[in-house]
Amino acid sequence: MARLKRSSTVLDKATLRISGMRSISETLEFSDSLNLAEYERRIQTLQTKLSSYNTMLSTVDEAVGQIELLEQDLRSYSEKMLMSVATRYGKNSLQYMQAGGKPRKSSKRSVGNTAPTTMIAAVMTPNTEKATTNGGGTKALVK
Repeated sequence: MARLKRSSTVLDKATLRISGMRSISETLEFSDSLNLAEYERRIQTLQTKLSSYNTMLSTVDEAVGQIELLEQDLRSYSEKMLMSVATRYGKNSLQYMQAGGKPRKSSKRSVGNTAPTTMIAAVMTPNTEKATTNGGGTKALVK
């Protein structure tokens, strides 16, 4: 996902403000450090830095994309290497486990902890023989 580029409301306001001040006078000056030339220089400094920042974000986004492609390629190559070891030595071999493969689980099922399903179904099924309607069209159990 691309990073959001940054803008500056301060820069936008200053740009509008300097154009208004230029309409007063091209050489508007209040003291040594308060003049249009210095104001313009500060606006340009922020514009340059902001532009540089946004360019860096684009460069980082490109680098992230390249890294993701390289990771995808390496993931695929690693899988092919592991499958080659499995083909040569087998998935239950020591070599396969040394290469990072996981041994196959046995296919035997454990025979314990199984509850009879007919008993559960009988407990969860309501006794409809003694059910009566409660006037709203639904049935209520009568005990």
